Amino acid sequence: MNAPVQQRWPRPEDERWGDRLLGRLLLEHGVPGSVAEDAAEEARQACWESGRPAEELFGSADEHAADVARERVPVERRAAVDLDGTSPRDRWTVVLLGAGWGGFLYGLLLLVTEGWTTAVTPAGLAVLAATAAAWTGAAWGVLERRAGRLVHGWAWLAAGAAGLVACVVVADALRDRPALGQLPVPVVLLVSLALAVAGVKLPQRPATLDADADADAAAGDADEWFARLGGLLRGRYHLTRADVRARVQEARGYWRDSGTAHPRDEFGPAEVHALRLVEDSPEPRRRRSRLQAWFCSALAAYWTVTVVDTALDEGFGGELLWRAAAVALLVPLAVAAWRRSARQRDQHLA
Repeated sequence: MNAPVQQRWPRPEDERWGDRLLGRLLLEHGVPGSVAEDAAEEARQACWESGRPAEELFGSADEHAADVARERVPVERRAAVDLDGTSPRDRWTVVLLGAGWGGFLYGLLLLVTEGWTTAVTPAGLAVLAATAAAWTGAAWGVLERRAGRLVHGWAWLAAGAAGLVACVVVADALRDRPALGQLPVPVVLLVSLALAVAGVKLPQRPATLDADADADAAAGDADEWFARLGGLLRGRYHLTRADVRARVQEARGYWRDSGTAHPRDEFGPAEVHALRLVEDSPEPRRRRSRLQAWFCSALAAYWTVTVVDTALDEGFGGELLWRAAAVALLVPLAVAAWRRSARQRDQHLA
């Protein structure tokens, strides 16, 4: 009689808590699915047995997810990924998923504004190339930065920006060329879905430490190891330059006092030590949320200006509609990021 009941959470708010726990474990901490399911099941059973809400028993879902990851996932695996559970090994997954969902949204917009077919122009193809270059450079750059390779990250971002500018210049030069033909909009939707599915279906390798970077830091002198540590604290965990300098100097002091030949002998891989320095602090996630909030706010402000400008110059039309759609997408993202940052700050103060 009790078995069917035990498959449910006692309260709706507990079920929402459990869903968030699973999401944080799988998407943010990269916990294996079986481990995440076991943690959720244990929490559900504890709620039934105690009669108390999940948040009262375990704290917030985010906090409990961090505790579960810390207890059940080896530190080397946790140290191999960033705050979103990704690393450079996931670059093609990120690119394909972003291109797929972005293309699908654009296809829906074309369906509303253009109908079942749309003109293919040389300028339009150049804009497509500009978008691909910018997105690939940004994705590669962000993942490299989060891996602690700051110079590589900036290089990829610069390459993406250069590709964007070059393709936009070409698009402007080709803007008066006649259309090459008509393209069925459903083809855009199908190709976009295929890209997204390919991103999901790509083989997922287990998260591992960056062997090449770790070997270089271990084989080099102490300064290389500490530079790697600083890059991780800055690029992956979003600490300020002042905080990074202070933590690196503190680690140098401990290492000198230890008398070991190399900092790796005292602290282990730089990725592991970087995680240990910040894993009990809410600051990395709060700073990440604030960075996302500023980024989305800036984009929303830009597109809002373009909406106003388009409305004054051209009035209502397809151009205005897709720009307004960008604003409608970005504003909620910015609001959610600001709220998340404020909540994390309040949790830290409490």
